[in-house]
Amino acid sequence: MPKVYLSEEEKDLARLSANLKLLECGRTVREMAKIVGMSKTTYSQRRQNPATFTYREIYRLCRAAGVDVSDFTGGRLRLKGE
Repeated sequence: MPKVYLSEEEKDLARLSANLKLLECGRTVREMAKIVGMSKTTYSQRRQNPATFTYREIYRLCRAAGVDVSDFTGGRLRLKGE
């Protein structure tokens, strides 16, 4: 099987997507949209392409989850105990 290499942008998007899933922590799209202050449709679209979140939206997500914005955007979040 051939090796698959991801570009830096693809790696960043994959990391943001994984971090977002951890922040959601079982919440519904409706609950997450309310936290961010947008419609369910808009949140669903942003969720599919996390690069389209604005800083203000990321800030609200992180504040609600008790996570530092720099950890969300620049690192890979982990559950405690991992």
